[in-house]
Amino acid sequence: MLKRQFQVAALCFVAAAAFGQGNGLRIDTMTSWQIVCAHGAIESEVYAAEEFQTLFAEMTGTTLPVVASASGDRGAVFIGPDAVAQSQQSAPLSDAGKETLRVQVTADAVFIDGGRPRGTLYGVYEFFEELCGVRFLTHDHTWYPDDAEDKTLPLGVHVYEPVFAYRLVSYGEIRRNPEFATRLRNNAVTRDARLGGRTGYERVGHTMARLVSPEEYGAEHPEYFALVDGERRLEASYDRPQLCMTNPDVVALMTEALLEQIAQQPDMISFGVGHSDNQDYCTCDGCAAINEREGSAAGATIHFVNQVAERVEQEYPDVLVGTYAYQYTRKPPATIRPRRNVQMQLCSIEACNFHPINDPACPLNKPFTEDMDGWRRKTDNIKVWHYNTNFWRGYMLPYPNFRSIGPSVAYYADNAVIGIYMQAAGNAQAAEFSDMRAYVISRCLWKPGRDGWAEMETFCRLHYGAAAETIIEYLTWYHDLVADAGAHPTCFATESELQINPETARRIMAYFQRALEQAESEKVRVRVEKASLCAYRAALSASGMRLVCEDGVARPDLEGFHPELLDRFAMLCERHGVTMEDEHTPIGEYIESLRSLHEGYKAVTLENDLWRLVILPESNAKIVEIIHKPSGRNVIQPRRAFDRFRFEEWTRQGDGPAARNIVAFEADADPDVVRLTLELDDGATLTRRVALDGDAIRFETRLTAADQRPFDFWVHPEYDPAATTDDPRTVAVYVKAPEWTWINRDWRDGQPTEQQTRALREAAAGGAFAFYNHEAGFGVEQRFTPEDYETLHLYWNPTRQQLNLEMYPKTALLAPGEQKEYAWELRYLDVPPDTR
Repeated sequence: MLKRQFQVAALCFVAAAAFGQGNGLRIDTMTSWQIVCAHGAIESEVYAAEEFQTLFAEMTGTTLPVVASASGDRGAVFIGPDAVAQSQQSAPLSDAGKETLRVQVTADAVFIDGGRPRGTLYGVYEFFEELCGVRFLTHDHTWYPDDAEDKTLPLGVHVYEPVFAYRLVSYGEIRRNPEFATRLRNNAVTRDARLGGRTGYERVGHTMARLVSPEEYGAEHPEYFALVDGERRLEASYDRPQLCMTNPDVVALMTEALLEQIAQQPDMISFGVGHSDNQDYCTCDGCAAINEREGSAAGATIHFVNQVAERVEQEYPDVLVGTYAYQYTRKPPATIRPRRNVQMQLCSIEACNFHPINDPACPLNKPFTEDMDGWRRKTDNIKVWHYNTNFWRGYMLPYPNFRSIGPSVAYYADNAVIGIYMQAAGNAQAAEFSDMRAYVISRCLWKPGRDGWAEMETFCRLHYGAAAETIIEYLTWYHDLVADAGAHPTCFATESELQINPETARRIMAYFQRALEQAESEKVRVRVEKASLCAYRAALSASGMRLVCEDGVARPDLEGFHPELLDRFAMLCERHGVTMEDEHTPIGEYIESLRSLHEGYKAVTLENDLWRLVILPESNAKIVEIIHKPSGRNVIQPRRAFDRFRFEEWTRQGDGPAARNIVAFEADADPDVVRLTLELDDGATLTRRVALDGDAIRFETRLTAADQRPFDFWVHPEYDPAATTDDPRTVAVYVKAPEWTWINRDWRDGQPTEQQTRALREAAAGGAFAFYNHEAGFGVEQRFTPEDYETLHLYWNPTRQQLNLEMYPKTALLAPGEQKEYAWELRYLDVPPDTR
């Protein structure tokens, strides 16, 4: 309905021009006019008049005066409902929503008004975009058509009410430039009344354990917090702990905290009560019973939020209480319905961003639309949290979602979604094509139904000038590349899912080198150079996928790339204001993390008739090559960037090597064995021995404590299973329990049930863990002493072509001087382990 309203309204000018028998208003006749903004105008309407004056001057070279009342026989632009009423030529728009706008063009006047506080201001932008052809491309580039003064505006009336009441494209370019955000009609950036303020709808955040915090209540009332694995959790591995959803005291405390917030912000329509950002939800008898009955962990959450909302309604009947349909709460409960004053925020974090969210052929997106259908049957109050970037693997890596933006936004409009939070690189500047995506997404949010790909092409041609067609050619090729690969990149995509490898990275760089050569001015060249950051970032990942070892030193393979690739990238980042590599890593930290690699790591090579092994002692003793010489196969993951690939062993507690704590071991090597030693900051000594022993590679680790400290390790080998399928008939995973068992035989879509996961964790007692690719005819077996290990874990991501056979040795608390060790062996399989 709303989408159809927009389409009809957009045609009103054309229809009115025909009604006026072809007569229109030439822009050049307006250069003698005045802008009328009455004394009673609110701040945003005064700013609207100033914006009209600024934009008209930049478009025509003529600055129109702003006056409080019309004078003489001059034509006028009447800005705001008070000015329109004062004109006596038109009446103010009645019953207008807060953002409803109206633009009326006659032969001797233009009337722009709308609802308060943002309708009139948005009407000014609508006038310049829709009638004059102006485009607000970036915060420092507004494009004006060369023939603007010669344009003839059709006579008529245009009324538009936005489809979405909440619109936010979360890029740094939007958040840090509120005036520009307002021009693109993002309405959740600033409270500045001059810019129309914020919408009253609020994005749900992870607020529950902040409103009822473990710091305030945990010591005396652990029962307020989630029961997980038999314990009340007051801490979480990520974010904050979850709450117990069936404890009546928690309901009362949450209500009290929320009512206090509402009293402090009387202008807001909705307030968020969102669970924490982890999977450790409560499994106490009360919560578990509701979730089991409802077939979803959303059951207990909605039961809880409904109680809070019922109490809020007694004092604030028009306020909405927002909560998540996110991760474990995304699936709707079977019978419980959100109350009429509960607003659901449905999140697409698991979805594929390459395909439109409603693509029925996409295996990641089809379940999302099924959940949307389920929630639609339960409530009309739905907002969406949609993801548009690569959070953990690189804000600047190429990301192929321009074809999906428009259809996804249109789908949300067709499903009567109230608002959309488009999360992207909000805490960064100069992410990959962030300027262009901010523009494209904002345009689609403002008028769902727009073609996002066409909006991208327009941006390129207006912003990149003579280089535009090459950039469009690159984006077309890259999107086709991902489509042909059948990939489904999410907001946590790795290089393999993004089809980044040395060959594709070199081609991307070639596109941007050509585009730079085509730039017709220094201003355009700088814009293209900023866009080229994605090519350099892809090159950094790709060059580290294969290391070149010379004279005992390993460096990235820079063949076909800039010889000073990292320095060039660092210089461009500084020049263009890049701030973050990903959601958590500052760009300077990322660059420095690669500095040692590009300068060269010491490489130790072990070799016998069966194996060739390359270890980097100075980088957590990471193993970067394991070649089975008879087959010529490198069994470890070669498709991930150096800083992402992790064939390592980490400490989980206490000082030592970890994913984000890179340490340098001392190495003493012979041809078939290397002894690695690390003196830790707490005085402990960590030693490792890696040896080629017949057909096996043997790994031994020993920790000697100086003071009391934990013995807690994570064996983290990453393998290349040589397949991108989760079909267990192709890639089979085995454990000994006590005989060889094909453990993933009955897994659905590559995922185990909770019972199957528990069985895998308990399978360490068999002493062996393996995978075998039945089509490729190879596999890897890990053998270990069962008494030394507590649990096993399988990480399997077919789209990344990555399979980890992870193991956790038994933990202990070591006394001063005490030692503890563990060991394991790796063997190549040329037949399935259960057939030997």
